[in-house]
This record gives sequence, C-alpha cells and structure tokens, in this order.
Amino acid sequence: MPRETDNNRSGFPRIYVVAGVSVFILVILSAVILSSENSSRSPGGTEKTGTASAAPAADAANQASSPSTGYQPDSNISSGNDDIDRLYRENKLRVDDLDFWDMYSQPDGTGLQDTDVAPEEPVATPAPPPEPTADPSQDGKHTLVERRDGTTEWVSINPYISKNTYDLMNLRMRSDRMGYYEGQRETSFFGVDISQYNGTVDFTLLKEAGVDYVMIRLGARGYESGQIFLDDYFVDNITGANEAGLHVGVYFFSQAVSAAEASEEAAFVLQQLAGREVAYPVVFDMEYINNDVSRIDGLSKNAKTDIARAFLDDVKAAGYVPMLYGTKEWLVEQVDLTKLTEYDIWLSQQMDLPDYPYQFQMWQYNLNGSIEGISGDADFNVCFVDYVSR
Repeated sequence: MPRETDNNRSGFPRIYVVAGVSVFILVILSAVILSSENSSRSPGGTEKTGTASAAPAADAANQASSPSTGYQPDSNISSGNDDIDRLYRENKLRVDDLDFWDMYSQPDGTGLQDTDVAPEEPVATPAPPPEPTADPSQDGKHTLVERRDGTTEWVSINPYISKNTYDLMNLRMRSDRMGYYEGQRETSFFGVDISQYNGTVDFTLLKEAGVDYVMIRLGARGYESGQIFLDDYFVDNITGANEAGLHVGVYFFSQAVSAAEASEEAAFVLQQLAGREVAYPVVFDMEYINNDVSRIDGLSKNAKTDIARAFLDDVKAAGYVPMLYGTKEWLVEQVDLTKLTEYDIWLSQQMDLPDYPYQFQMWQYNLNGSIEGISGDADFNVCFVDYVSR
C-alpha cells in the first residue's frame, strides 16, 4: 500500500482504510453466520428448488436422518452458497458498493479529502537583509560638487574621462606660493591672471616676485547686450608682460548663445593676437553672472558644450593651444567633458588641495592673493605643464 500519507500528509488516512476493510469482513461474516443458521433450520430448503409450503416437510425429514451434532452433509454446501447469493440479491450489493478505494484524493482533486489533519502552514521566507549603502565619499566612484546656490551632491565619476594623476602630497606651499615638487625640485610654474579690474600692473615687480607667466583677459561679450569688446587694459598688459620677460596666455569671457557666436568670439581673439607673442594657452571662459540674469542662463548642457567646442576648434586650427576654464561645478555638470577631452583644462577651485577627479593642466587656487606689482587682490595659479617647451 502506498505510504504518501505517512510521508507528506497528502494521501487518505489509514483509519479509513482499516474501517473499509472491517466493513467488508463484517459483511462476509454476517453472510456466513446467516447461512449457518439457515442451514441448521432447513438444510435442504432453497428458494431455487422448493416452495414455502414444502419447507416444513423437508425440515422434518432432515431432522430424522441427521445426528444431533449439527454436522451437515456435503449436499448442504451448495445450499449455503445459495444463501450467500440470496443475501447479495436482497441487499442489492454490487462490486462498486465495496470499492472504497475511490475515497482517496485523486490527482484532479476529486475524492474524499483528509479533513482530520490540518494542512501545514507555508513557512514564510524571511526577506534578505538590505545591502549596506556604500559611502560615496569612500567608494572612489563619486566626487562632491558644491554648486553656486550652496547645495552639494555626490556625483558619479565618468570612467571614460582621463583621471588626474597628480600626487597631491607633492603639492607644497612655500613662501605663500603653491608649487608641485618631485623630491626637492619644483616642476610646476607659478602665475597670476589679470584684467582691467586690477588696474595698472607692474610686471617687473611680478617677475621679481617669482611669477613665471600671466594669463591676461583679452576681451568679453556683454552678458546683457551681447556685444563683443576688448578689455580696456589688454594692450598695455600684454605689452608690459612681454617686455618684462613673462610668458603670456590670454582668455576670453564668453556669453555666446550659439556655435556661430562662439566662432565670432574666436575670430575676434585671433585678430587681436596677430603679431603678438603668446606661449601659454588661449582660453574659453564661460560663466554664470552672480546675482544677475545673463543671456546664457537658458542654455542646455549640450548647447554649452557645442559653443565651447566651436571656440576651441577655431583656436586650435589657428595654431594656438586651446584651453577650457571652469569651476568644478561647471566642468562636471554644465558641459559634457566626453566631447572636450582633447582640450586642456584650467580648473578654478579655491581650496588647499584640488579634488577635481579628471585631468587638468592649470589650477586657480586663490582669488585673494597678495603680491608685489598688483594692487589689491590677485588671482594665483599653478601650472603643471611647461607650455614654453611643449
């Protein structure tokens, strides 16, 4: 007999099997007992061979010829079988009435179900514990961006942009000047950037103070009017720097709203540089205006990227070294650097050590420096590339 009921409680209980067998045995026993009683009363009487009126005479004859021990002659065996047949006929029993096996549960769900045993409750699988959230400040895949509105956010580092390879332990401050050192030898260059807002600059004093190069604003486009103009001090500044033996680079403050306007700005810059000595890069500088609305405020990231590229492409085609200026926020979020990877970067980040994740060639680290030759605050820069020998 199958044992599925014992193993997984899904079959028919054994108590019903035992009860079914017992009923079957009782029916057989009852038939045998009844047959015996009838045999003792009228051994030779059957419905098949005699009538009701003939039965008493047959009983009397049998009693006279049979001993009192109750022994039945062989001729009475067939009569007992006839009594069993009669019992089945009178009770109208059929083979199907004794077939209790169909009380088992069937594969299709029919049949008697085991209601005496409660089904096992499914065991709830506990949810796996949540994975610990990685600390973006420690995973090496994010960089913290501080926006001009004061908010901050950890931004994913793009794996397709070259990372900076500087050992920040090699950046050292000596005599209030930042430098990059390999051993005891300084391999970087110290510079300042100036515009008409610095007034008259004494370039001889700058040279004596240890300045290696000067980044001079050449001009700008009005952030409201959209007009291009030359910095009021550009001619004096580039002339004075060249005469003092300082290396020179220039930058243009852009407010272009299209690639066509960017090319117009580049053409203006190249026209002003004709015949002048420029060893350091020609820089594209686009920025938002603090506390005011500018004409570039509505530009998308892609638009700003296309504008910058148009300017830089034209500068490169003219034989100069093109460079992109920006704060960390501007470079990481406002332009798509994956489309500008061929251009050098001038990073503006005023802190002890830069945390800009990508490669850069120049770093503006102080906007409030003090140096002989410039009245008031001076912007300090360190350059990691020898553009003169490049």
